[in-house]
Amino acid sequence: MFVLLVSLFCFLLALGMSQALAQKKLPVVGISTGSSGTSWRTIMINGLEEVGNEYKAAGKIADFKIVNNIVNGDATEQANILRDFIAQGVDIILVNPNSPTALNAVIEEAQEAGILVVAFDATVTAPNVINVTLDHYTWMKKNVEWICSTLQKGNVIQIYGLEGHPADNDRRRAVYEVLKQYPDIKLIADTSGYWDQTKAKEVAAQIIASGQQIDGVITQDGMAYGVLSAFLDAGKLPKVMFGDPGTAFFKEWKKLREAGADFKACTQPNPPGIGGTAFRIALQLYNGKQFKPGVLVDNTFFYKVSMFITDENFDEAWELLKDKPDDYLLTEIMSEEAVAELFE
Repeated sequence: MFVLLVSLFCFLLALGMSQALAQKKLPVVGISTGSSGTSWRTIMINGLEEVGNEYKAAGKIADFKIVNNIVNGDATEQANILRDFIAQGVDIILVNPNSPTALNAVIEEAQEAGILVVAFDATVTAPNVINVTLDHYTWMKKNVEWICSTLQKGNVIQIYGLEGHPADNDRRRAVYEVLKQYPDIKLIADTSGYWDQTKAKEVAAQIIASGQQIDGVITQDGMAYGVLSAFLDAGKLPKVMFGDPGTAFFKEWKKLREAGADFKACTQPNPPGIGGTAFRIALQLYNGKQFKPGVLVDNTFFYKVSMFITDENFDEAWELLKDKPDDYLLTEIMSEEAVAELFE
């Protein structure tokens, strides 16, 4: 009997140790960015690398791998990237989705393989996926309401982001709904700038060359400097526009302010660090943590941006940017402590 009890004790001890070891398995993280090459995306990738290197050095993850699309914005290619991650046996997939629905099937494949999937920057409709993003509709609505309330009447153009991208879909919906409240403001051009400064400048230059009166510009982060450059090259200016929350745009804005130009702008950061924040949240989830009640809305954590910049508080933001390179954009990543506060 004694021998039997000792054997049973040893078995239970070994079982407990194996379970403890299983719980401590360090995850491998696969990250799909969806696209790359723009300033915003570069800063986003840098933020992901920053958190990944931090976690790897601290022994919190085994490794991480970032894979960018070759064809930016292509959901089919991105699905294949996720399938590669599944085949490689990663434990966590972080994805900046190029479509709200096109990745759902491969996400289900990943979940069936026991992989935790977290979407960031934009959202997916796949069930049981945590989305970490801005409320892009609310973010854009605030910009457009300021532009329209400042302008009151006149012609505006919109140069939007990557067509079909869920974040861009939400932003454009906000634009059209706000414009309905301002019948004296006419949208005379509405086209994509691909979230790219060079392409946005080319598109703006074509619209300006048409000779139409342009009083306001509705655009998004990562394109406003290119759009403003097209106006300056043509010797023209809109009266009001959305601006990039970055050094290059602020330099030109500062010059116009000092020259007393009839020009106003607003901006608010869309932090590229959202990817790093999602990385922190994903690790908490992988380690079995549960969100506190009320943190999520429909499986989504909406990151709140606190800064909104106009001429009234320009100097405050300029202090943060004046010593940064031209391609720098205001960003932030939630601290480990702040993320931990989201969980029980």
